Amino acid sequence: MNPKGNHLKEIVEIVGVVSIVASVLLVAWELRQANQVAKAEIILLLQQSRNEINNQRAVSPDFAKLFPKLAAPESHLITATEISQIDGLARHFVNTCRAAQLAYDNGILNAEQLAGYRDDLATLIETYPGMRQPLLDVYDTFPAIREMAVFQPVAALALARDSETESTR
Repeated sequence: MNPKGNHLKEIVEIVGVVSIVASVLLVAWELRQANQVAKAEIILLLQQSRNEINNQRAVSPDFAKLFPKLAAPESHLITATEISQIDGLARHFVNTCRAAQLAYDNGILNAEQLAGYRDDLATLIETYPGMRQPLLDVYDTFPAIREMAVFQPVAALALARDSETESTR
């Protein structure tokens, strides 16, 4: 065989190998981009869930009337319908926080972002005493969430409740 043919064959093989390596790198880059998009979508969905209650308060006068009652439950009559709404709110907050914890556990949220959900829960408990018992009810119903860091404010509330119960015995 002539030397020119060998060089041409080697060049074609090198070009083929470079093409394969470039293709693998392109696929890896595309996967990374797809993962980044998926992470951003999850964060966006969590934020939408977080903001859903505020949006409902803004557009629904009947729903908005619930919050003064949650802020001072001892001063208001709370109807059976409102009790159901409050239970739904508690479950909404628990589900949103649980999703945030799972996103953190899977590397989608960072510690600061998870702390934001935990702090929102603490603020909810502080600002709306009428949410305390419903949150405790959900917390007591689902033992799996007790070990999740995002629920630390509810865990502290449960500990205070249990200590108070113990001291009255």
